Amino acid sequence: MFKTLATAATTALLMLGGAAVPAVAAAPAAPVTYRAAADTPSEIDVTSANYQQVVEYSKTKPVVLDFTATWCSWCQKQKPYLAQYNKDDKGAWIWARVDADTNRDLVRKFKVSGLPTLVNLRNGAEAGSRMEGWDGARALRTWLNNL
Repeated sequence: MFKTLATAATTALLMLGGAAVPAVAAAPAAPVTYRAAADTPSEIDVTSANYQQVVEYSKTKPVVLDFTATWCSWCQKQKPYLAQYNKDDKGAWIWARVDADTNRDLVRKFKVSGLPTLVNLRNGAEAGSRMEGWDGARALRTWLNNL
């Protein structure tokens, strides 16, 4: 039900904001590339030890916290798409992988209740919508484009 409400809310926001919703048959366009420091990674494995550095990165470009686990089949289905989209977007956002089994403190901090969960960090705090569960490649691409 959350996904239905989130999808409806996102669609309404896009329509009210004047942004065009991509046609179902057409592939969504890649987002605009952001300028960031040359030493900012395009992907990183997040731990409690380096979390504050990831927060700092979010002040220069969007960070996608990817709460995942090796045993999560939906996470594994989503992973190659995240990798490809991250590569296609040429550093427009940071793919920050959070192993939910070894980083329980971050799971609690972000109140993650299921896997996979994607959280958008911007300017040091959660921003915008989350993507919970796996709704397919098109839904993922659309969510990433709205960062």
